[in-house]
Amino acid sequence: MSPALARIKRAVRKAIGHSGGIDGAAETVGRRRSTVGDWNNLNTGDFPPLDCAFALDEIAVAEGSLPPVLCALAREMGGVFVPAIDISADEGSPAFLAMQLAQTLGLVSGEIAHALADDGRIDAREAGRVLDRLEEHDRTSAQLRQQLEKILAEGE
Repeated sequence: MSPALARIKRAVRKAIGHSGGIDGAAETVGRRRSTVGDWNNLNTGDFPPLDCAFALDEIAVAEGSLPPVLCALAREMGGVFVPAIDISADEGSPAFLAMQLAQTLGLVSGEIAHALADDGRIDAREAGRVLDRLEEHDRTSAQLRQQLEKILAEGE
C-alpha cells in the first residue's frame, strides 16, 4: 500500500471509530461487519465506497469533529478541508467574512505553491503577486475583526 493510501486508511479507521467501531459503522452504512472490518484492517487494500465514506464522515461531523476521510483526501490532493459556515450568509456578516477569509487564505497559499512549483523559490515578481493576495486576506480579516469587536461591544 502506498504511503498516501496508508494515510487515507488511517482516516477511514478514525471515521469507523466515530461510528462506534466496526459494528456501529456496519449499522451506519448498511454493510456486513466483515466488509467494514476489511476497511478497518491496515493489512488490506479495501476502502469504503464514497457513499459509505461520506456516511461515516457525517457521524464525525455530527459529533463536532472534522470529517476524517474527506480531510485525508484533501490533504493528499495538496489542500485542506475548511467547513462552510453558511453559504447563504449575508454579505458582510461574520459567517460570510469567515468564509471569505478562508477563501483568501487559499488564494495566498495557491499563489505561493504556484511560485515554488517551477524552481523552488519565490522571485520578486511572484512575491508581489503573493503580497497582493495577502493584502486581500488582511482586508477581509480586518472586516471580520471589526464585526466581532462590534458584537463584543454591544454585548457588554
